[in-house]
Amino acid sequence: MLKNYFTATLRGMTKNRLFTFVNISGLSIGLALGIIFLLFVKGELQYDRFHTNLSSIYGIMVNDPRENVIYTGRTTTPALATAIREGLPEADHVARMVTAGDQLLNTGEKSTYENGLYAEPDFLRIFRFTVIAGDPVAALSDPGSIVITSRTARKFFGSDDAVGKVFMHNQARSLKVGAVLQDIPQNSTIRFDVILPYRLAELQTPGISDRWDYNAMQTFITLKPHVDPNVFNAKLKKLVSTRYGNSTPFAYPFADFHLRSRFKNGQPAGGKIQVVQFTIIVGIFVLLLACVNFMNLATARSAQRAKEVGVRKTLGATRRQLVWQFLSESMAMALLALIAGILLAKLSLHGMNTLLNTHLTMDFTDWKLWLAITGLALATGLIAGSYPAFFISAFRPVKVLKGQILPHRSGTLFRRGLVTFQFMISIFLIISTIVIFRQQRYVQQLPIGYDPENLVDIPTRGNMAGKYDAIREAFLQIPGVQGVSAGNDNLVGYGGATNDLTWPGKTADQNFMVHISQVQYDWMKTAGLSLVEGRDFSREFGDTLGCILNETAVRKMGLKPPVVGTLIGSNMVIGVVKDFSFNDPFETTAPLAVFLNTGTLNHIFVRLVNDGQWQQQVAQLEAAFKKAAPGFPFEFHFTQDAQERKFEGIRSTWHMISVVGTLAIIISCLGLLGLSTFMAEKRIREIGIRKVFGASITRLWFMLSADLMKPVLLAFLLAAPLAAWAMRILLDHMDYRVSLSWWMFMAAGLLAAIVALLTVSYQGIKAAMTNPADSLKAE
Repeated sequence: MLKNYFTATLRGMTKNRLFTFVNISGLSIGLALGIIFLLFVKGELQYDRFHTNLSSIYGIMVNDPRENVIYTGRTTTPALATAIREGLPEADHVARMVTAGDQLLNTGEKSTYENGLYAEPDFLRIFRFTVIAGDPVAALSDPGSIVITSRTARKFFGSDDAVGKVFMHNQARSLKVGAVLQDIPQNSTIRFDVILPYRLAELQTPGISDRWDYNAMQTFITLKPHVDPNVFNAKLKKLVSTRYGNSTPFAYPFADFHLRSRFKNGQPAGGKIQVVQFTIIVGIFVLLLACVNFMNLATARSAQRAKEVGVRKTLGATRRQLVWQFLSESMAMALLALIAGILLAKLSLHGMNTLLNTHLTMDFTDWKLWLAITGLALATGLIAGSYPAFFISAFRPVKVLKGQILPHRSGTLFRRGLVTFQFMISIFLIISTIVIFRQQRYVQQLPIGYDPENLVDIPTRGNMAGKYDAIREAFLQIPGVQGVSAGNDNLVGYGGATNDLTWPGKTADQNFMVHISQVQYDWMKTAGLSLVEGRDFSREFGDTLGCILNETAVRKMGLKPPVVGTLIGSNMVIGVVKDFSFNDPFETTAPLAVFLNTGTLNHIFVRLVNDGQWQQQVAQLEAAFKKAAPGFPFEFHFTQDAQERKFEGIRSTWHMISVVGTLAIIISCLGLLGLSTFMAEKRIREIGIRKVFGASITRLWFMLSADLMKPVLLAFLLAAPLAAWAMRILLDHMDYRVSLSWWMFMAAGLLAAIVALLTVSYQGIKAAMTNPADSLKAE
């Protein structure tokens, strides 16, 4: 029986080569995209799963009510960890952690920056990173030790054998390697190259661990078995009620940090899980498009196979046997498509990773992945073949052998419905692509308030900031350098904020957060910011008790001009800067207060002349830097690049939808090509008769194309309002947004119509140009 099914399937595929090509091509494209989406979803769902105790790990988050809105953050005060450790025995382990950014490490002639963090010893009891050598918990108990990853060990010492080796840290202290960890997996929420003992942070900032007014650290805990998190949170709220003001800390499962990190008014409101859900939905629709091709062409060819079904039933075949035969055909095509789909997915994986900024890999040794891919192919084959199998096998032998098969109208309506569904999805994706692209371009073209292109950002490390004056003087001697300053933030992102500022006339409802930053003299001049009122920080005036506000801060504080001279706490406003874009470019500018700091800052800014000689100028900056700050590697980037990275998320979304939309159109057009070929073959005698009676090629082409273009036009009418509704929801989440315009929808509809018309025109013109003598010679 199976041999007969196989023989019949092979014969049918060979005999109908175009039908086979269209179906396998459509299914393979759909499966390739499905495999890539499967890899993405698998990677996202497996984040942090390598921690064997993941279910017991919690991060402490804080709900902070301001202006009738509850804001939720991950940073806590240092003193909170001590309070939990001493007052809540339900917590098994408690650890503070603070990101430290790039840390300068030297050993011998090798010197490089490594991404680091400060953490307490219990941090590595909470998080089960794989240990290669040493005792990481003991290392974090010693302020003279450091924990490094295998990558860092190999970079400096050529192997993982690094325990006991010594680094010079930030040109300030020696640290001995106490343990080596396996490289942090790509699917880890917490990433680092080195871990420094938290005790170092305490030695650098005495008394920091006792502060309740400094939200700058993350606190992680593990709960003991059978402890109810809700009960723990109630006790935690009671424990800190008198010391945390209006804010409320609570334990949140670390397993949800990656996928469910977004909060709205103090409650979880999704996050990346919505991207995963969207990806699954899109993947299902793309596979359905490929399945629709199979259904469409199989039902269109039902008349050709009707006599086969009639004869088989007459000879004793049951309907179940016929169903299995047709399903075996679809499964065989799905199997061939799976092989092609795996090859396509493998070949396109690198390009997709680059395009979408992901790190997807296809591990052929992962049996779970193979099981999922095989299941995907089986499901696709069953869905694609189920309707044709039950539809064709239901034919009655008596009617079939008499030529009475199926009412023509019902079959035509079904096929048109399938084509309409295909192009509705395709047009929806095209409209989405156009709108998201326009939104990205619109926000990128908004004035950001300064020129980032020729602004060089040089991060400072260790005691480098103590050499700022020498570095500044060396830089100012270089031709083409227009200004030098420094800041605690990099102009693109401002992290610190407070609601404790005071000003004349402040009311109780003005409990909003103001971003805080510290800068050096000539900050506005170097950054290229515009003054609305007052002046920049200047050495001529000292300005140690001065501050600068942006326009949003002035407006929300309700300050009336002249603003200069107003006291913000104990600092006097010396200037008002025009609003400039920082943090989220899709949201309105937040309030900002800037203070003078002539001590340690994190960034040195250099403004270069825009004369196209930046490479020569950067080389001169490097030479001057190494002379003024020997022992520190020269590291720099342009603020323009940091600004561009803010659009990576929406750019990746646009790229993904563009790729999916393009493939959806290709799959739909493959189905349309097969259907148009079948329709042309079916009407070949009609075309011959019409040509004999004088019909022109143009008229015949129009006759053949019109029937197949009607579902495309109907698809546009259905997809346009659906896309408008979805895009309106998306854009409503952005303060700066493009307006939906009629041309976006018309462009998508026109593009789909042109592609579809070109697809059906080939077979239409070919059929119209056929010699009528060839089509009528059998009559």
